[in-house]
Amino acid sequence: MKKTIFLLAGLAAVTACNKNYLEKLPLDQMTEASSFKTNDNFKTYMWGCYEYFPGMQVDVPSGEFNSDNMVNAYNVANRSPYAFQLKIIPTATSGSGWDFSFIRRVNIMLDNVDQSAMTQADKDHWRSVGYFFRALRYYDLLASFGDVTWIEHKVTDTSASILYGPHTPRDVVAKNMLDNLVWAESHIKPGGDGPNTINVHAVRALLSRFGLFEGTWRKYHQLADADVYLNACKTYSEKLLASFPAVMANYDDLFNSEDLVGKPGIILARQYVTGQTGHNAARYVRTSSWGSDLSKDAVESYLCNDGRPVSTTGTGYSDATMNDEFRNRDRRLYFTVVPPYRVVASGQVKTYTRTNVPSESEYIDFMATLPGNEANRKRLPVSNWDNYILYRAPHFLNDKTPGAQGFMNTSTGYYYYRTYNTFTDVSTTGIATTDYPVFHIEETMLNYAEVMWELNSFSQSVADATINKLRPRAGLPNMVVADINAAFDANRDQTVDPVLWEIRRERRVELMGEGFRFNDLKRWKKGEYFNKQLLGAKVKVADYGAGTPITLNGDGKVVFYGVPTGWLDKYYLEPLPYEQLQLNPALLQTDLWK
Repeated sequence: MKKTIFLLAGLAAVTACNKNYLEKLPLDQMTEASSFKTNDNFKTYMWGCYEYFPGMQVDVPSGEFNSDNMVNAYNVANRSPYAFQLKIIPTATSGSGWDFSFIRRVNIMLDNVDQSAMTQADKDHWRSVGYFFRALRYYDLLASFGDVTWIEHKVTDTSASILYGPHTPRDVVAKNMLDNLVWAESHIKPGGDGPNTINVHAVRALLSRFGLFEGTWRKYHQLADADVYLNACKTYSEKLLASFPAVMANYDDLFNSEDLVGKPGIILARQYVTGQTGHNAARYVRTSSWGSDLSKDAVESYLCNDGRPVSTTGTGYSDATMNDEFRNRDRRLYFTVVPPYRVVASGQVKTYTRTNVPSESEYIDFMATLPGNEANRKRLPVSNWDNYILYRAPHFLNDKTPGAQGFMNTSTGYYYYRTYNTFTDVSTTGIATTDYPVFHIEETMLNYAEVMWELNSFSQSVADATINKLRPRAGLPNMVVADINAAFDANRDQTVDPVLWEIRRERRVELMGEGFRFNDLKRWKKGEYFNKQLLGAKVKVADYGAGTPITLNGDGKVVFYGVPTGWLDKYYLEPLPYEQLQLNPALLQTDLWK
């Protein structure tokens, strides 16, 4: 982000001006004595916290791989440890997620607010920003461990005993988070510190996300006070929907825009700027190093363009071939998975000709008709980082067809390419500058639709204010709530209400690849969804060169992972590492891991 560059420059200036920087004082005391006086001091310090936000990654978040959405397609050994019962108690703290260093960073700032020379309004603002970031980190800790240690202040020599105390109960941690965020929402400067900074809308977005997560977790895991959090989600989602009534017209713009700030529905974005900071996601998706494929289960969750699921559509849906499967579908599928095609472009070439088989050009022509899909976006055929044409999709790993290429490989047939475009510079590593949407109104719309159902208040008007604002760019008719009954989807989980099933479907599809699915399944207490074998597309091995490693099941679908061993209920929460249990005997191992 631009802010990161400013932060480094600011810290360099502070160090350069401090002639006594070799004094042997603890670093945090030096920082507090010299840097927490003015509004600008606090701003400079807190810029570093923005690095906690996710950004463009060289692979999808683990919340997709550890779910029924995707497979880590480059190595079968990377299968979900939850589905295959490979999850074990870690020995070391590092990498376990049990980390409070970010909490300490925020608490240092919070402990210095009152004695600063700022106005009361500025003090309230920075306390609000601190509460936001602290709650953001505790959200991840709570989702992982449930009971965690609540740390209100910077730990010093005299207060170090808190590090050797027991867990703080989940009820207390969640209430502290909610109270802090509610306070912050009413005390933060509405506009933050300028465009694309933590402001009242960002606080409301976190309240919406956290309220839904904690409220549904409590409901489906039989904990008290679910409605407290559900109502918080409702209240702050409604405020956000009033402030952000529209979404961008093109779904693909969310992950393929050079500048998201100020665009419809964008609440907060991580910015990448030429010559300052870039990313690799847009390059890696065009190389041999990308390893993200959708599962067939995920692909089948996309509706057909008559607004009905594949099990009851009137469009004549078939999955006999990928051409059949992709025909007449939700447009978001075409911006998420490379559609099937084939051209004549052997080896490393930047030009191609069409084959004489019409079906192999079907989606080349179709993609050119999609609204908003200009020539520099997701036109077919796709190309690698150096603009060499990929001759076919799906292009299986280790394809042995004569003239085959070694990039943009798939293992299930469903190559995930949401960050693919051909306009940002990917000629070398770390320079792509498409922005990442940290908080966007689409998530809040889906939070609101779901929470209103959970509060027995979902209606056609709610659908119109949320899901039906997403449907036009997907090329789908509006959701008509009265039309959804027990027979609407023959493949529905029969324990889930038909309308709720469709709300959850919309969430799954709209947010595909953003990392929500793992926590969604956990909060809904749907660990059994991990027990499905994640299959790929139906293909003919004979269409590829002899020796291409493609395994099919009896129905002709690609097999990459085997049949899962099965979900265990202890996986709803993560285990504490042995190292922490040895360091602090007052800690207890997570329930069911004992």
